Amino acid sequence: MPLPACQGRWLLPLLFLILARPASLTAATWPDEYQNGPFLFHADFPMAEHRALLDSLPHLQAQLGYLLGIQPSHEPIYVFLFARRRTYEAYLKKHFPTAPVRKALFIKGRGPGMVFVYRGDNFAVDLRHEATHAILNSALPVVPLWLDEGLAEYFELPAERRRHGSHHLRPVRLAAWVGKVPSLEDLEQRGQMTEMGRTEYRNAWAWVHFLLHGPPTARAELRSYLADIQALTPPGQLSQRLRAQLPDLERLFAEHFRNW
Repeated sequence: MPLPACQGRWLLPLLFLILARPASLTAATWPDEYQNGPFLFHADFPMAEHRALLDSLPHLQAQLGYLLGIQPSHEPIYVFLFARRRTYEAYLKKHFPTAPVRKALFIKGRGPGMVFVYRGDNFAVDLRHEATHAILNSALPVVPLWLDEGLAEYFELPAERRRHGSHHLRPVRLAAWVGKVPSLEDLEQRGQMTEMGRTEYRNAWAWVHFLLHGPPTARAELRSYLADIQALTPPGQLSQRLRAQLPDLERLFAEHFRNW
């Protein structure tokens, strides 16, 4: 799949490319099926007890559109839910034998995005995380890897916990107090999932938190940046755009977390 012409290093908004069509996965009737907005849920267990969680995903889509200033897509998002990890892994092995082994997956090829999650201890977090990827990549032609993961880390929590409830917050605060600010430019150079470790996920979350809750200029620049991507306008690097508006970017980042 070709990338739009743009400056810097970019990642396709996919874990990998596939040619399988969602229709081939949904041809057989699942034990329980349900639709809300663009989300088509298929589960091998009764979904009634999780209906509040599932019904929150269209609201998550609306929140992302409002906060980020992006126009939501009407493209369907297929969500496949499994009661057990063993069944989840067997299903992926059968239909997507080259897929990486992960506790949850978002896959998008040439058609609609697909989310795969099993009902483990972090079921709600995993589902919101992968759904965030699906929402972003249905609306935008490309999403830089660090921003895709940073937003998913932020929006994986319920709305009331997003500002203050992340496990990333304490180490980022401590680092800010001793003057350590993660490099946004370094994150922008990460083009493969293998280059994203625990530290990179935390740093990506931190920059997203700063962009959403720091100086209004930062959030405005993020929205403008994403608007350019959605309009297929070469956006450049977000770090360069932010520095043009906020020359003392590192100081503002550190102050944001010292005072948070």
